[in-house]
Amino acid sequence: MQLIFILVFIFIVLSVLGRIAKAAKRVNTAAKKARRGTFTPLDGLGKVFNASARNEAWMKAAGDLGLSFIRPSTIYDNPSIAGRINGFEINVTTERDPDQTVYRITFPKSIDIGFLAMKDKAATMLNRQFSGRKRLEKILNLLPDDLVNSAVSAYEEKPLTRFLTRERRDALLKCLQLYDTVKIDDNSITVTYDGIEQKPEVLCARINTALMFAKAFGCDVEPAGVSGIPPAAPRKMPQEPHDIKTAPPEPPAGNAPSGEEQPESRKETEPVPAETAPQTQPVSISDNNLLRKEVLIPALFGSTFTGTKEKELFEKVKGREVVWSGTVKSEYEFGMDFVFGNQGGVKTTLELMEIQQGTYSMKIKIKAVVCFPKEDFQEIRALNGKEITFSGTLLKFEGFAKEVYLTSGKLV
Repeated sequence: MQLIFILVFIFIVLSVLGRIAKAAKRVNTAAKKARRGTFTPLDGLGKVFNASARNEAWMKAAGDLGLSFIRPSTIYDNPSIAGRINGFEINVTTERDPDQTVYRITFPKSIDIGFLAMKDKAATMLNRQFSGRKRLEKILNLLPDDLVNSAVSAYEEKPLTRFLTRERRDALLKCLQLYDTVKIDDNSITVTYDGIEQKPEVLCARINTALMFAKAFGCDVEPAGVSGIPPAAPRKMPQEPHDIKTAPPEPPAGNAPSGEEQPESRKETEPVPAETAPQTQPVSISDNNLLRKEVLIPALFGSTFTGTKEKELFEKVKGREVVWSGTVKSEYEFGMDFVFGNQGGVKTTLELMEIQQGTYSMKIKIKAVVCFPKEDFQEIRALNGKEITFSGTLLKFEGFAKEVYLTSGKLV
């Protein structure tokens, strides 16, 4: 009997001690939450709502660019975007502690000269990456003195000098001026922004801008000149890189027509003007037929590689107005663009048609990149995914990107 009493007493004591421990734990947890801020049941609901809005933004951005959206497993995980554009691998991910959005564009082929160009807000990170490397930016007189925490290197100076054509130097300088944190190596360009991006238009603009620079460095052919910006002239770039909302132009695949060379000093000092369409010339009957989408597009892009013949053909119709139809794939407002200059407007990508290319009957999609006036932005956005008829003035074509650029766009 006495043993039973002792066992009951021990059980009661253990039960009381357990309740005291649980109460202490609840008090401690409440205190921690109080230090972080007031916690309510709505906090969990808010996290679900924010995650849903963020996922929707990333999904829209991926859809607009024809990329894949990778949904996070839980509301505490972050989404990612992946896919391929014109042979370049696109990968947009996030990092925690601190929150960052990372845009990585992988080149179709390695540069293979041990190339490394970088800018970082932290000088220690820069020094770590370039440890044991010979910095060549000063030897090549490449970067201005005020471009701090930046460096350029390669295995050897001569291959780097050959690789950094005037156009690539211009692109590299603009890239290092534009971004706070960027790294370019033999295989890719990686741009990092603070925070987890929540706006689809900003995601699209940042992907397109990074892709534009990737094409300048990651193509076998010589990159096209960057129009609308004086070459290699240090200047203050926009504070927010997403202010440049541009889809990237592709380098031309053929050799440029031979012509009289300008003096080297003049080449280096004269600003490159924004591309403009020439004055309209008389159009013959054959040229009128050539302006039809069904005739001009296969003639420009029917061959696997575009060359002199296609360039000469486009010169015959450059500056002419056409009326075409296409399906709206994306639209962005911009203030400055490497093709359309500083005029501002709505840069709209439309899918024109699908054609057969090359001997092996490979089907490719040809797109038009059209500059519409800013006041058309809402109307064009409402037409996303729909086929429209539009007019525009032929400005340039990009064989590698399979795109035709038109300015002075109007909805018909």
